[in-house]
Amino acid sequence: MAMEQYGEAIWLDGVFHDPKDANTSVMSHAIHYGSGFFEGIRAYATPDGPAIFQLKEHIERLFRSCAYYHVTIPYTVDELVQATIDLVDRNGFEACYIRPFVFLGTPWQALMAKDTEVHVGISCWQLGEYFEKGTGIRAKVASYRRVSSTMMPMQAKAAANYMNSQLLKGEALRDGFDEAIALDMNGNVSEASVANLFLVKGNKISTPSLDCSVLDGITRQAIMRIARDQGYEVIERHIGRDELYVADEIFLTGTAAEITSVAEIDHISINGGRNDVANELLGLYRKAATGHLEEYAGWLTYVTPAVAE
Repeated sequence: MAMEQYGEAIWLDGVFHDPKDANTSVMSHAIHYGSGFFEGIRAYATPDGPAIFQLKEHIERLFRSCAYYHVTIPYTVDELVQATIDLVDRNGFEACYIRPFVFLGTPWQALMAKDTEVHVGISCWQLGEYFEKGTGIRAKVASYRRVSSTMMPMQAKAAANYMNSQLLKGEALRDGFDEAIALDMNGNVSEASVANLFLVKGNKISTPSLDCSVLDGITRQAIMRIARDQGYEVIERHIGRDELYVADEIFLTGTAAEITSVAEIDHISINGGRNDVANELLGLYRKAATGHLEEYAGWLTYVTPAVAE
């Protein structure tokens, strides 16, 4: 990605920088030990200008992720919310993907250095489809397991956790698939490399419970609410691998993925690639994210608030 695709500015440590100048030392703690935390957020084009989807919820989760590792962010939630709004406005994007991130800088020499500086940055860029929507993607159950929360806090959106995701995704791509589905250490279905998983059977929609090494995705929570509002029974539970192959539908959710149907797993067609429920929920989700459903208006933070007449 060329640096100009990041727009005019990246916010770093309270200052707007030209993207090519938003740099850090190669001796940063994060580079040597993986001590970083991040969020992925979308801003959508709406009739009232760009609106950021569940911005405060994402920033609050960033603070929780850091808290697991005793990292203190030197800003408040409200300050980072405002910085994000200002960044999108400054770059003039109608719709974009936003990446707030926290990382430890220097000194790096000690694994648990007390005086290591905490840096905070925010970048944004225009993003199309993470997965092509339509007929559904092809997935495989990965040979690598999802890391257990007895080993690392999997509710933290920590950079180090995504080495596990890279192994999952890389294996899937090398084997000719679009995505990987991980099992947890007990053999229960966990999630995809960077997305939560849902299984449809009849009028019931199931998703792995959080004790299956699942990140409590913000899009996951939104889809659970939308589905329940549409009359579906939504259950968080343990899901066995064999249930995947006989589901009525499988779909993934995430900020980048939005709602993506899975048509095939391990070369087995999932009910002929049916995606009725996934398409229904995707349509409602995008209406909510673009300001067309009043009942979900509280999920949106407008970059340029409407001026009262």
